[in-house]
Amino acid sequence: MRCWFRYLHQVVNLGLVLAIAGMLNFPAIDQAQAQAKKDATEWIKQGRQLWQKKDISGAIAAYQEASNLEPKNSRILTSLGFLLTQQNNYSSAIATLEKATKLDANNAKAFNALGFVYVRIKDYNSALTAYRRAIAVDRQSVEAYNSVGFLLTEQKNYREAVTIYRQAIAIAPKDAAVHLNLGYVLKLAGDSQAAFEAYSQAARLAPFNADVLVAVGNLFAERNQTEEAIAKYKRALQVNPRHPKANLAVARIFESQGNYAEAIASLRRAAGSRNVPSAQAIELQNSIANLYTRQGVISGAIVAYRQILDIDPENADTYLALGQVLASQQRFREAREMLENAERFFNRSGNAEGISKARKALSELK
Repeated sequence: MRCWFRYLHQVVNLGLVLAIAGMLNFPAIDQAQAQAKKDATEWIKQGRQLWQKKDISGAIAAYQEASNLEPKNSRILTSLGFLLTQQNNYSSAIATLEKATKLDANNAKAFNALGFVYVRIKDYNSALTAYRRAIAVDRQSVEAYNSVGFLLTEQKNYREAVTIYRQAIAIAPKDAAVHLNLGYVLKLAGDSQAAFEAYSQAARLAPFNADVLVAVGNLFAERNQTEEAIAKYKRALQVNPRHPKANLAVARIFESQGNYAEAIASLRRAAGSRNVPSAQAIELQNSIANLYTRQGVISGAIVAYRQILDIDPENADTYLALGQVLASQQRFREAREMLENAERFFNRSGNAEGISKARKALSELK
């Protein structure tokens, strides 16, 4: 009995020692974790500052340090995913954001960011899945509704897109952008009256929004209500003198009136605005080139075409047009180079008609 008691006493003492050791160790662990969190916060702060200064590489490095200190922090990974996207490092961005969503299945921002990356790489089905997950997590995420609506519109699924935008309006009835998006889809679907009503509501909510004013102006123009359309475009240009779509719309009106000089001036203003999307910049320069060609000012057309190639160095149509213009000026060596590029890029995309046109133009060179 005494032996058993001695053994029990030893066990109790051992347990007590272990307990004390554990008690002494827990504060050390807590302290280490607290320090790691504090250090991570400092790295995040530094990363945000670098991000604001547009030092994306530095910001990525800072957020990676923060993530190393807090590897299970979904929000840090979400920010890191955004930054990687800005460097066009899409594969790493997707991997990072997928990890963020696995760590926190309720992180709507991560799902929205993931959807954005998939849109950038044109994987629209995966993007739709990600955005729908964002909506499932956060029913108030207007951003996700808008994104789903955009993708459905791209897929020409107008009926479902209209439904999504109406759901977004139910959540954010005073969001002019949602009404604008709804109007655009209704217009594509052929319901011009409903589109006009949606645009009008957007205009009531944001009377000084240039995008809204241009959209309403376009509807007036389609109804041949030219004066009303011009009034809306002019008002949009008062808000933003370099608004691309407003200047393009005004340019088309000037062109229809044979006033090419004013049309070109409007287009050049639009092309000179900041952050013009590539597709829109190409459209503007194409319009400028066409107007210069109609005026016989070939040098202006050549400059416009070259600016398109600065934006898109593989634009086969532009190589073809530029080659033909250069040939008309007897600049045969340059023309041949442009037409050969056109043939090469048409061939790469499998455009048989384009290949035929390029070869025909090449055969006509002296």
